[in-house]
Amino acid sequence: MATEYLGSVSDEEWAICEDVFDRERMGFQEAILTLGNGYLGSRGILEEGYDEARAGTYLAGIYDKSGGQSFAIVNGPNPAAMEIYVDGKKLCADEMEVLEHHRILDMKRAALVRRTLFADAGKRYEYQSRRFFSLQDMHTAVVSVTVRCLDDDASVVVAHTIDGTTRNEMHAVGGPRKHYAVTHALDLGHGLSYLEARTNDLGTVIGIATIADMSGAGPDFQVETGCRLEEESVTMEYSFGVKKGARYELNEYISTYTSRETEGEIRAACVDGLRNAGKRGASRLLADHTTAWEKRWQSADVRIEGDSAMQKALRFAMYQLLIAAAPQDIDASIAPKALSGEWYQGHIFWDTEIFMLPFFIYTHPRLAKHLLMYRARRLQQARECAVDQDYEGALWPWESAESGKEETPATWVNFDGTILPVYNAKREHHIASDIVYGIHLYYQHTGDEEFMLQYGAEMIFEAARFWASRVVYDETTGSYEIKLVIGPNEFQEGVDNNSYTNAMTRWTLRYACELYDDLGVGHIRKLRAIAEEIGLTDEEVDTWRQIADKIVFLMGPSGLIEEFEGYFDKTDVIIGVWDEHGMPVWPSKVLLADVKETQLIKQADVVLLLYLLSDEFSLDEKRSNLEYYEPRTTHMSSLSITSYAILNNELGDREKAYRYLHHAASADLEDIHGNTELGVHAAALGGAWQIVIRGFAGVRVKDGVLTVTPALPELWRSMRFQTWFRGCLVELAISDGETEASMVKGRKAVDIEIYGERQVLRPGETLRSVK
Repeated sequence: MATEYLGSVSDEEWAICEDVFDRERMGFQEAILTLGNGYLGSRGILEEGYDEARAGTYLAGIYDKSGGQSFAIVNGPNPAAMEIYVDGKKLCADEMEVLEHHRILDMKRAALVRRTLFADAGKRYEYQSRRFFSLQDMHTAVVSVTVRCLDDDASVVVAHTIDGTTRNEMHAVGGPRKHYAVTHALDLGHGLSYLEARTNDLGTVIGIATIADMSGAGPDFQVETGCRLEEESVTMEYSFGVKKGARYELNEYISTYTSRETEGEIRAACVDGLRNAGKRGASRLLADHTTAWEKRWQSADVRIEGDSAMQKALRFAMYQLLIAAAPQDIDASIAPKALSGEWYQGHIFWDTEIFMLPFFIYTHPRLAKHLLMYRARRLQQARECAVDQDYEGALWPWESAESGKEETPATWVNFDGTILPVYNAKREHHIASDIVYGIHLYYQHTGDEEFMLQYGAEMIFEAARFWASRVVYDETTGSYEIKLVIGPNEFQEGVDNNSYTNAMTRWTLRYACELYDDLGVGHIRKLRAIAEEIGLTDEEVDTWRQIADKIVFLMGPSGLIEEFEGYFDKTDVIIGVWDEHGMPVWPSKVLLADVKETQLIKQADVVLLLYLLSDEFSLDEKRSNLEYYEPRTTHMSSLSITSYAILNNELGDREKAYRYLHHAASADLEDIHGNTELGVHAAALGGAWQIVIRGFAGVRVKDGVLTVTPALPELWRSMRFQTWFRGCLVELAISDGETEASMVKGRKAVDIEIYGERQVLRPGETLRSVK
């Protein structure tokens, strides 16, 4: 018989299921069952907790230092702790036998439902729960629980706690740290409880208030309430008698505000939020939340026919990205673990612009713009970062938090557990071009001139200015070099003329010059204003052109690119063994400490370049480089897979491309990297979407035209999805050898090219093309 849950649940392809209580896998389950709404993320812990539980409540963009090396995202108070006692015995695995246990993450509506059947002394107790963090109102959450005593009447106590004892547990270096102090734990009367905390260094105030309603069996149902205050927590208790077989339900409403987005008293904002939530009730709040998610999924969902496992995995990837995208009035970006963990301290890396941003550009351009605004608002700090390293222009920090200053730690834990010094902030400067690439991709798809004129152009010009100050001119060769850098392959930490860095620098300089010329024609007044503001002259731009034309790029006559100067002189090691996921097994003869002396690669470097700047390289050049670098790449970073998959597909090996897709999309669901308990791999998940849409569906923009060149895996019968292009929402339906394009929203015609045939798509029109 199918398991009954509290409320309806979406079908299997929207469901991530847990069907066994396995204490050793709980950290993994906490991560993949994370809930969120962009304002905050909440790891999927059991409400009643357990010894190893890692309660994680991460408010997007809230960081604190508290004596650490750098600022870290704050693991705030847990608002969802719930304990139930039956005749004095706690319903939990520590005190009772678990007969059945099921949880489902309903990705369609971002809700976590549960049913657990406990037994003790021959009596059975059914516990159900449902919780969600509202997408319709980012400050509101609801935890609903039911209890049923199947074999006898009993006395029940439900205790809901706002727990202010949580701390950051997942530091790579150093022990756990608590980044806030509880300042108020209050019983506000009338069933309202309130906890207020303040972060230790920045003084950000976090307020959480709760209130509940209960329903039981019959009109005579009575409940006694009480409040228990402790130094760092506040607990509301609901005591009542239950009849055998009858179900009793409690709905706990939670309201969370911080001083970042609230000018007035935090407590008052929380209480007002609770009153509104209580008036609407749990059912209405869930309905509004579900409707908001329907709208969110409308332009984001990808429907695949013929591959249900990949359908679910891809939806999981998109779900994790969507719950991490902050609302537009919250100044935050997306970290490598999204909002599912605090590893990497919640810092913002190049992962966002290169691996996650494209998903939002295609599906939710307003959220994409918001992610770019995180960088735009920190342009001045990027200028200061460049000055700190004796350069000009703007260099965004390798790791960024709230302030926009450099947050890269001085040390890190290597794969083998050794502590290493960290040089990335001083050497991995390709992030300047990565951010420009994100701006370019956004502008290419949206045509958002307002953003480009107000923010983008200045950012691009300052990035070009940085690179012009970073290069070194070699008078003997008449060329410009970039020395002592770290490329995407981070096994070598100080090389000259890394090809990815040099080529992206050349591209950045040329793009800046092209933009300068275009603005000089179409927006001369705005260009003059920007130039005056930052002191930019025609002569400086001409210097950028000269540098771009003379920058070193290590491509040989055959088209093979040397990753960096001297790479081919390193000891050549070829991967010879692959694991059950089809991924490389580390060569036993190579010590991790010695890998820098070999040609082994941590992650895509040259191959990533071939993907990002695809139009600059021929198919033969791509093939020769893929054939050389693929057997030398260890894929020890989850960032590595995307470009290898897309290039293999472009070169005709769809089977291998699909294997890479499986690795990226299932990285967390199958715990392929063995560390999902620390949080999901957001870049890999964004990369999985890119493999599907920019790879198999072949959707790109070239010269102002939306191009579609599909090459689907053999297993897929068809796929259907929507993408935004120049203010129009276009739906694409792709099957074997046939593609339909329909304009769902939009008031103007757009140019589209399908299978190499250029056409015009008009509002309300459908085009059919055959390969």
